[in-house]
Amino acid sequence: MDDWLRLQLLLLAIELGVTIVGLMIAIVAHEVGHAVAGYAIGLRVARIGLGPLEIRGYDRPRVRLVPSLHAGVVLVPSDPAAGPGPLRWSLLISTAAGPLAGIAFGAIVVAQAGGLRLPAPLAVMEVAGQLSLLLGVLNLLPIPTREGIADGQRILALLLRGRQGAQILAGTLLLGEALSGRRARDWDPSLLGVMERSPEDQFARMLLYSVAMDRGEVETAGRQLDAAVALRNDHWNATDAVLFNEAAYFAARHRGDARAARTWLGLADSWAVVDYMRLRAEAAVLCAEGRPLEGRQRAVAGLAALERARRRDADLSREQLEELARGASTTLHPLTDRLSPIRQHNVS
Repeated sequence: MDDWLRLQLLLLAIELGVTIVGLMIAIVAHEVGHAVAGYAIGLRVARIGLGPLEIRGYDRPRVRLVPSLHAGVVLVPSDPAAGPGPLRWSLLISTAAGPLAGIAFGAIVVAQAGGLRLPAPLAVMEVAGQLSLLLGVLNLLPIPTREGIADGQRILALLLRGRQGAQILAGTLLLGEALSGRRARDWDPSLLGVMERSPEDQFARMLLYSVAMDRGEVETAGRQLDAAVALRNDHWNATDAVLFNEAAYFAARHRGDARAARTWLGLADSWAVVDYMRLRAEAAVLCAEGRPLEGRQRAVAGLAALERARRRDADLSREQLEELARGASTTLHPLTDRLSPIRQHNVS
């Protein structure tokens, strides 16, 4: 390889590195805009994702590194009893603040650099400013995406006050109730009614699944989980991994299908599945496979992981882990159902 080619490759690597750093700065400006605006108008920041850096929890923040390139902010109302009306305007402001902050940041940087032009090779801030302008404008457009609702689409839905806007409000309020420590079985029925009218939304189905499980309505929970699985994306993402993990637990614990449960568990191998949820599913699968001692060990480890996580919204998971740790009979209901016809035949 001659010196000229080496020089070109070196310059290309430098330009790529400058672009990546500039993009990271632009993304940070965007997400900070969401978070600062939300906090200023009374919302709480439940989660901030900045690529591999994730911060969760508004009362006791926890920071961890994750193998992800996604960015986003999850905001919930400070008052779990807040109504949809005030929340609508809070979400509108906080949602619009991200792209507008990016545009403002980009405009200031570009103006200081002398206007739009081809940046110098090492002008990181100039690249960041131009990318921030571009991202800000694109995010204000109501463009649907596979990974969720983009800012522009969310703003439009909240302004139109249609079904999608009602779903956004209800989902945000229910998430606030969950993070405040309120059990799923006690969530506002009117908000759950909005979720029931959103049969094509995976998030809505999983919320309804959580409610049914907390109420002990296993058959209803199974239908909601099956519907959520049927709605999974062609290209799997972090949300799907959480869904598959839950499918593994449910198939093992309530359907006695160890083979299907083990398959779902294999698909759920992702950073998005928190430790105690993964261990809960593993414990249920091991018990369904006839390995109760290993299952109990996983359940005890799951309880320890849950204690470290200090979650306020995990009472049901704690109860399920405690049941598995005690070695309670796995798939009691399915086995009873299968034995009933035999017993009736013997009696007759």
